[in-house]
Amino acid sequence: MSKKTEIEEAQSIEIESKLSSFLARNTKALVGLVVAVVAVIIILIVVNTVNNKTANEKFTELSNVQTEYSTAITADSTADDYQANIDAAVEKLVALEDVSGYVGDKATYLVATNSFNNKDYAAALEDFLRISEEAKGTYLGSLSLSNAIACEEELGDDAKVIELCQSLLDTYGNDAAESPRTMFTLARTYESQGEAKLAQSQFQQLADQFPSSEYGKLALNSLLKY
Repeated sequence: MSKKTEIEEAQSIEIESKLSSFLARNTKALVGLVVAVVAVIIILIVVNTVNNKTANEKFTELSNVQTEYSTAITADSTADDYQANIDAAVEKLVALEDVSGYVGDKATYLVATNSFNNKDYAAALEDFLRISEEAKGTYLGSLSLSNAIACEEELGDDAKVIELCQSLLDTYGNDAAESPRTMFTLARTYESQGEAKLAQSQFQQLADQFPSSEYGKLALNSLLKY
């Protein structure tokens, strides 16, 4: 055996000896560490399971209440319990507003829709604007912003209508389902304010970008007056 090999073997034996000695001295500590790590993993699994179960329960609850609300508002409006059933469903939706994420946002959206249907446009506007921010970048966000525009139209604030229309188009571009209607609303608002050139430009942009849509066709008809 060469001298180099003997040295390497001696070093290997020394390392193994030190490792065995370390394990012997720290067995209890290592076992305790392993137990602690396992305990943490178990706790995380339990918490995650509980959270998922709670989230699923809340989503199911929202789905049930949404069905209840839809049934109530489409029922015979002359029935004695018509408004009472709507109020009961809305009360349940209000109770879900504090739930984080989609469940709470959708509950607030439905509450806002109910306010709009009752012509309480100020209350509906506040809720729609909040959801448009909390759900920004999603379909619910663009839909809420579009409904906020409708509230401002009902409240007669043209400046706010223009501001919110621009906000929706700047945020979502042509990707939102509400974009054609928003562009048409913006053009009509410019028109009502006597801004003929801005209105014509907006109608033309709408006709060019959405030629086959309902609002694109309306824009083409509107351009005939210019």
